[in-house]
Amino acid sequence: MDINQVHNNQLTGLNNNSQLQLNKSNVSQKVSDLTSNELNLNISNLNKQRSEFSSNIQSLNDGIAISKIATNAIEKQQEHLNNIQTKLDNIENLDNKNDIKQNINEDLRAFNKISYETNYKKESLLVQNYYDENQNIEINTSNQNFSIEKPNVSSFANQIFESVNNTDLNNPDNLSNAKKLVSDISDELTKLSDSFNKFGKELESKVSDSLKDQNVNLYKNSIDFGRETTDFSKANVNMNAGSLIASQANIIQEQSIRLLS
Repeated sequence: MDINQVHNNQLTGLNNNSQLQLNKSNVSQKVSDLTSNELNLNISNLNKQRSEFSSNIQSLNDGIAISKIATNAIEKQQEHLNNIQTKLDNIENLDNKNDIKQNINEDLRAFNKISYETNYKKESLLVQNYYDENQNIEINTSNQNFSIEKPNVSSFANQIFESVNNTDLNNPDNLSNAKKLVSDISDELTKLSDSFNKFGKELESKVSDSLKDQNVNLYKNSIDFGRETTDFSKANVNMNAGSLIASQANIIQEQSIRLLS
């Protein structure tokens, strides 16, 4: 056998084998790049979902805070109405029933003060501002909106003030009308309190559902993330193995050339 023929055949085979391994290495590199891109995309989507979820929860928590602040304020106003009702009920002990007006006005001032000082993030909760474009309290999330009509509680104090101060309470009919008005307004406040309570409960339920959904999504994403991480690692191993084989082929080729020279 011609040594030159053996030399040429072996070199050709080694060159072909080396090129094949290099091609495999290039393919592995491309697979690795694609897998890496998919992994980065999923991480980006997961971060986006978390940011959106955090924003939604913050909005819902704002609504819950609003409902509790408004409810507490209305409870304090009810106390002042109860004081007024008690004073009107005990007015028979006075020789001049109009003397009670000053005491009633003190409760009305405290009532009105609560109305104007009940705010959340500089938004009035119990008083309608004439310049407000929207007379509702709104809580918005990425996929749902919640709304409750903003009351104008300060008007209640004005109604009682006119009924008490612009009439003669010594007149039984006027006194009866004043008592009925206070009672009716007290009932209205109870309805408002119930509305805010219902609003808050609805938002609390939404928060609970959102937390459950988020936990499920995070679990699913963690499974996909783990699988893709494993695939990514496998692709890197294959790529490195291809590079190692190609390097070894080059070493063998050089050794064979020295032996056959």
